Amino acid sequence: MKKILSLLFLVVLFQSCDDGDLTVERIDFSDVTTSSCGETLYKLNGNEALYLKIPASFNAFRNEVTPADQPRTIPIGSSVSVTYRAYNGSPSAGNICNTPGPISPVATTEWTATAGNIEIRTTAVYTTNEATGATRISRYSHAISFKNIIFSKPEGTQIYDTFNFGEFSTTPTSLPFNFSPDDLKLCTTNNVLYNARINGIEGLSIQNFNEALLSTSNLGVPKRGLITGSSNTLTYRLFTTALTTSDNSNYFCPSTFPDFPPTSEIWVAQNGIENVSGIIEVTTTTNGTGYLHSILLKGVTFQKGNDTFYFGDAILLGNLLTTD
Repeated sequence: MKKILSLLFLVVLFQSCDDGDLTVERIDFSDVTTSSCGETLYKLNGNEALYLKIPASFNAFRNEVTPADQPRTIPIGSSVSVTYRAYNGSPSAGNICNTPGPISPVATTEWTATAGNIEIRTTAVYTTNEATGATRISRYSHAISFKNIIFSKPEGTQIYDTFNFGEFSTTPTSLPFNFSPDDLKLCTTNNVLYNARINGIEGLSIQNFNEALLSTSNLGVPKRGLITGSSNTLTYRLFTTALTTSDNSNYFCPSTFPDFPPTSEIWVAQNGIENVSGIIEVTTTTNGTGYLHSILLKGVTFQKGNDTFYFGDAILLGNLLTTD
């Protein structure tokens, strides 16, 4: 009887050690900083390394906030790869970035992902100007995770339902906002108010500007209008090359904006809420034989796609001189 039980035990033991079963191993890089080298992101942890390569053509880490519960999803395979390696020493950036790589340390174990998806959730990280209340995007944070990833390894396969790779940051395009109050102009051919420096690379404009805000009655008393999609539409443009006309009217005053210079970013102000946000406030006073209109933008938030930033509590758009 003892011999029979011993044989049964050995059968069970051999079955549990069948090559089709996994030797459970866990890899964890959650507390390790992400570095980059060209198209490859990597993490180094002692004698271990985890690599993620996504070709630039996927534009996976673009500076654009992803909607809630709608991450960018990229399937693993072909040119998109995830690799884990263990070395006989501590690797460095030279093991990843140099071609050919250094002779030492040597990789002793390699896992290669054969299936699964990469999910990327992008959020904007802000800095705040305490004096004006304005916020600006200082960086974009890309949270990267793998879903249903399957690694092929020497012992067989390893499957993770969810594996968090970590965060990777990118720098946003700089928006200078280098405006002078004295550069504010009103187009004579249509109701467009704009501020743009000669030879500058940016412009603020208000289309369908409500000229009643320039009324010369009730001097010194602020007049207010709301930013909307149909009137007082405020837009910020960043150009790829500088404006070159003598007064910039050739760009801002035609019925449609010209193609040159091309824009790299366009941000449109959100619609205003009465006494709360998106307010254009004009205070008019006499100036010699004419009038000076001081124009403030109050509680304005700009938006581009899913991205937003707060312009400030009360920002001077400029001072406009008129003769009547």
